[in-house]
Amino acid sequence: MSILKPIIAIILLAILNTSCSSTKSNTYWVNSTKKNCDSGAGKTLCLQVFKGEDLEQAQWTYFYAPIDGFTFEPGYYQKIKVSETPKKQKNTPADASSISYKLIEVIEKKQDTKIALHDIWVVTHMNEEAITSTEKAPSLEINLTEMRVFGNDGCNNYTGDIKEINSKNIMFDAIASTRKMCFDMNIPDKYNEALNNVASYQRDNLNLYFFDSNGNKTLSFKKVD
Repeated sequence: MSILKPIIAIILLAILNTSCSSTKSNTYWVNSTKKNCDSGAGKTLCLQVFKGEDLEQAQWTYFYAPIDGFTFEPGYYQKIKVSETPKKQKNTPADASSISYKLIEVIEKKQDTKIALHDIWVVTHMNEEAITSTEKAPSLEINLTEMRVFGNDGCNNYTGDIKEINSKNIMFDAIASTRKMCFDMNIPDKYNEALNNVASYQRDNLNLYFFDSNGNKTLSFKKVD
């Protein structure tokens, strides 16, 4: 009996060490917005993470599992350290993560300046020329939660995806619109051409400016309620 006790103690210690060694820590940035995703059990909003350092060059990936102790804050990037522990397979549902995540600490937090674009805007100028009060001004709604844009070009309604956005640059994917013909298509045509050539932006209080790849100001907007 006296021989078995030390052997049992050694076995228990080995099991404990194996369990502890299976837990590791990882550090990554959490995006300032969630994004629609398919979690396996249906559509939901997922966190997005980036395991690099340069947020301007971030390649975000979906993060489907919950992080115990972590509080998502819209409009803020959070750099977090997380422990990752494999779950016992027999207790893990087929559509659930095989790893349990727990927050260790929030290392850094940064306000996302581009979140201020998430609003509805109306065009005041195109290529520095003012839209007169007698003309129907194009409008633009930027939805960063869905990474989409919506609006009216002065004649037709349109919608499209935001292909790229950071603190300076913004690009749109193919934009689809209705096909109604209006008496004067001058403003809609100019607006759509400018929107498809947007490369960067600048926000100044209640004003938003779009620029092409040559740095020319092509569209000026004013925030509307």
